[in-house]
Amino acid sequence: MGVDILLCGAPRLERWDGRAFYPMETRPRDRHDNYERDLRPEPVGPPGERFRRIAAAIAGYAIFPPGLVAGVLRRPVEVGDTVGICYRRFRPLRLFFAARVTQVFDGPHPDLLGWWRAGFSYRTLVGHPVLGEETFAVEQEVATGRLRVALRSWSRPGTRLARWCAPLVRRFQVHASHAALAQLASLAP
Repeated sequence: MGVDILLCGAPRLERWDGRAFYPMETRPRDRHDNYERDLRPEPVGPPGERFRRIAAAIAGYAIFPPGLVAGVLRRPVEVGDTVGICYRRFRPLRLFFAARVTQVFDGPHPDLLGWWRAGFSYRTLVGHPVLGEETFAVEQEVATGRLRVALRSWSRPGTRLARWCAPLVRRFQVHASHAALAQLASLAP
């Protein structure tokens, strides 16, 4: 019960649907990441077209560059959905693992007064190489039009193999996060 290694054929979310979340206890050596990228501002006021374009991409799990990672989902994300990642870096092999959506939001930011955000959070499932949770969001400061994309997470290696290869896994994780910010930014030039 771990990462699905695919040579051919489609990833199968149903193999992950019944899996439990990893336990949520945090440890001192866990990674806490906060990646943000400012974009050209929107007009002052409620979120506009560029914000909505990015929000739609996030809801459709089109977050990463398609040549690197393909998001696998059944519909735009909803709480309780299992979503998968098909990691394409090691062609012709593809690695497939999944997480479950724990929150979907499109409204005032709970921690930043005057900001609007849209996106979702998920937690990884047992068998995913990384234990943790991640939030993907587009955020706009309503009073100024400031616009940014953000990925926030905490994580640590989740499987024995990921612990053995922790520096390499971390490098892939950071690379994918930066690639995701660039991909989302490209949707709102």
